[in-house]
Amino acid sequence: MSKKIYEQILKNSEEGFIKIKGQKDNNGDYIDFDIIDYNDSFIEILKKISRKNNLNINNIKKMIDDKFESNKKGMNISKFLMQIEKNEFGSINFGEKLCGINLKVDGYYLENAFIFICKLNFKKEIFKFAEMLDTSNGIYFWVKDRKGNYITVNQTWLDEVGFLDRTKVEGMNTYDIWPKEESDNFRDNEKEVINDNMIKIFEETYPLSRGDTIVDTILWPLLDDNNNSIGTIGLAINRKNRAGFYENLNKNEKTFKEITKYCESVFFIRDEENIIYMSPSYETVFEESCDYYEHDVYRFNDFFKSERQPYGILENYEFDKLNEGMAKAKLKNNKEKWIQYKFLPIHDEYGKTIKRIGILTDVTKDVNLQEEKEKIRLDFFANISHELRTPVNLILSSIQVLKLRLENLDIDDYSYFSKYINIMQQNTFRLIKLINNLIDSTKIDSESIEMHPINTDIVSFIEDTCLSVIHFIKSKNMNLIFDTDTEEEIISFDPDLIERVILNLLSNAIKFNKQNGTIFINLNVNQKDVVVEVKDEGVGIPKDKISTIFDRFEQVRTKMKSEREGSGIGLYIVKSLIHMHGGTVKINSEEGKGCSIIFTLPRRISENKTQHHFKYEDNKINMMDVEFSDIYV
Repeated sequence: MSKKIYEQILKNSEEGFIKIKGQKDNNGDYIDFDIIDYNDSFIEILKKISRKNNLNINNIKKMIDDKFESNKKGMNISKFLMQIEKNEFGSINFGEKLCGINLKVDGYYLENAFIFICKLNFKKEIFKFAEMLDTSNGIYFWVKDRKGNYITVNQTWLDEVGFLDRTKVEGMNTYDIWPKEESDNFRDNEKEVINDNMIKIFEETYPLSRGDTIVDTILWPLLDDNNNSIGTIGLAINRKNRAGFYENLNKNEKTFKEITKYCESVFFIRDEENIIYMSPSYETVFEESCDYYEHDVYRFNDFFKSERQPYGILENYEFDKLNEGMAKAKLKNNKEKWIQYKFLPIHDEYGKTIKRIGILTDVTKDVNLQEEKEKIRLDFFANISHELRTPVNLILSSIQVLKLRLENLDIDDYSYFSKYINIMQQNTFRLIKLINNLIDSTKIDSESIEMHPINTDIVSFIEDTCLSVIHFIKSKNMNLIFDTDTEEEIISFDPDLIERVILNLLSNAIKFNKQNGTIFINLNVNQKDVVVEVKDEGVGIPKDKISTIFDRFEQVRTKMKSEREGSGIGLYIVKSLIHMHGGTVKINSEEGKGCSIIFTLPRRISENKTQHHFKYEDNKINMMDVEFSDIYV
């Protein structure tokens, strides 16, 4: 084959081809080069790398120089030419991913000239996707790098957004094209996909010249050879056209497979009876053939069925509604995986649901990591709480010993030492309360807290608990009213745990009540439950806090003094202890008009028929001192 025929083949190749002649100095080192010939594919590669449309010999030379100078391996163009001349072949891979493109250059030494073959080995198909989707109305396709710069877009995107030339868009940033508010939203969604490294669906708004257009946007990460996210691939479907889009996908399954095969998540489309398409990643995630779905569209739900979830993830399933969540799947080989799922309805132009698109993502590694972190956190709290409890108990014991000797002092010394010893004791109680709450919340999280229910009278128990603190309430110039519609009601409950609940709620009622206010304890019995209400006349809880007030470490910040603030653990423990009894807790409150916390206990008796009458012991007074320690004056 002659040299001319050989070069003619290269010039017509889809791969980039350039021929250059090197220039040497007196020492035989290459100091410059001249461009002899190149093909159109080489120019297209340079355009995609540089995002420049007009290229001539001079800026082509500069781009080649710059590209080699920026190579992290220190291989400039002169060294590369020397390497090729010596070995008659050389190859260099520009490892950085330029807008998702991995540039590889193979160099050959042929009859005193150099021939470079340039390949876009990575994600070259992306640009083909844009071309394949150019004729699809209502389908916007684009690719961006990590910084939000556009790599490529399809013709529909250009037409709708108002650009005539694709090359002018490539390299522009999100903020160069869209208003700031929409750009912020787009970038937040892109960062979420990049950080989580998984496909996600968003509802977005395009502010076009003819008016806002709502689209369903599917974003999935653009990955390098090491599966690191280096950008995003986006596909947005105009709601008016999405039915037609999926019909086109059915007719062109090959295109759809090309798009979804880059995603590790399972991506499928189905109607009411059949799976229309299932992405290859199904076999990786669920470790079995896609043929599993061949006859029954709902069979995937079998993976998620268990004693806790007898209906799998389809318990509240509606074909025309959005369904999403996370659940544990048990595979046929008995492996267990955590799967994040999202099923989105697809409507036609009349609003009728015709298909559903589903995404199943394996998040087992993330869940296991979070569980490990949670275990470490629980162990830390448990250890530090128990380590703190010992010295605090010793301090409290020492204070009590000192108080026994106070009687031997004269009046002046007694008053002086008694004042400061009481301060020490009160703050020791506050430490004990915090430590107890940390230990109990840790036990609750690890489901290791013990419950010892007995059958006894809940009415007298709650009344006696309230009466035990009446002297303290009166010392705060407040009143307490206990009211019940039942004189006796025997149910099964754990006295120690319910006492914690009552004392905590009374503590909060005192803490946030108004001066000279009243605390109301109302007990009612209905067909299923005993209902207890603890109500104050204080500052109340803002509406935006009510939904989170039972979360751990959640506090209502007020203008009150710091001694009226707590750790934010108490109500979390209250909710947990009531739930352990099978009851419920809720809050009725209006800011500035007081707060009412209502909990229920089921009217049930344990198998042990014996009734126990709970009696207060000396340590019950200490429990009150501990629980009320942060509201002493």
